[in-house]
Amino acid sequence: MSKVRRLDEVAIFNQRLSFLIPHEWIEVDSGDVGTYLYQLPDPPSGWFRVSLVTTKGVANPVERLRQLFSESGNVEVNETTENLIRRSEKDTVEDGYRLHIYYWFIGGCVAPDMVCEAVFSYTVLADWLDRDETQSEVRLLNQLIGKARFNAVE
Repeated sequence: MSKVRRLDEVAIFNQRLSFLIPHEWIEVDSGDVGTYLYQLPDPPSGWFRVSLVTTKGVANPVERLRQLFSESGNVEVNETTENLIRRSEKDTVEDGYRLHIYYWFIGGCVAPDMVCEAVFSYTVLADWLDRDETQSEVRLLNQLIGKARFNAVE
């Protein structure tokens, strides 16, 4: 039986992007301008990053978004938000640590003329990849990230 998780809504980039994260996660300084970082306090593994690219003044934003995502395969559409979603994974080594990174590229439109793409990533120690808690977090993120909302802000 799975436990019920308390979730908090986060609105970042001057409210242009909002999504849910686990309540116990905290925001930490990523050191990168234009990137937000969330994690459990003192995590042994599991760092969640978010960045956002917006393009305003697009004549046909829906078509432009489809073009951007058509260049790569394996794209899904979230039925609720109509966001386009592309997932990928990679292994890497950083500072001597073997890491596995999950990526979610989420594209959406904001009327009348804005195209948005959020890049979410979840980085785990490679040794933690097959742990139940890691796989549980990835399943939860898969559910939450596709429901991200892009908002019009003046």
